Amino acid sequence: MKYHIIAIEREYASAGQEIGQRTAKRLGIPCYGREILAMAAKELGQPEHYLEDLEEKSTGSFMYSMYVMANLGKGDSISQGSSLSLESRLFLTESKIIQKLTQTPAVVVGRCAAHSLREREDVLRVFIHADDAFRKKRAVDTYGIPAQKASEALKRADRRRSGYYRANTGKDWKNSQNYHIVLDSGLLGIERCADILETCIKS
Repeated sequence: MKYHIIAIEREYASAGQEIGQRTAKRLGIPCYGREILAMAAKELGQPEHYLEDLEEKSTGSFMYSMYVMANLGKGDSISQGSSLSLESRLFLTESKIIQKLTQTPAVVVGRCAAHSLREREDVLRVFIHADDAFRKKRAVDTYGIPAQKASEALKRADRRRSGYYRANTGKDWKNSQNYHIVLDSGLLGIERCADILETCIKS
């Protein structure tokens, strides 16, 4: 199997975004993360900072979201759909954007990208995690989280990501069976993780 897309899910402060960016740079392909949110905000006509808070919020509308997803391109308008919550419209809009962006090779970080591309066989599904010590240090050093609040920041962010993933895919975020590769960035290091993903694409 030749993989053209890398879809990364990651624990908070596990360096998933950085690993994705480094891998994409090595491969000479784009890496999409927050850019998808900016595109969705423009399409939905909502402020980006407002949608950011909704992006990893559990919608609780999985079955209806799947119905709408199945009917994309059949005349439904996500941005104007009054029967959908804004959280659901955001997820579906981002899914549509991901499908467009991955018409050519790319790395996509977060946003349930593997699920949005679930019918494709050329998507390498990756989960990145690390122990709390590694993540707390990155939360403080990289994101400026006060040391005394780092533990709670990790728990809160992971809880939101897990809830968002389950609401929009019906699956357990940390279940290894959802992924082809699970990498411990604290143990392997950021560069080694990028090495592994680069090899998977080139081999």
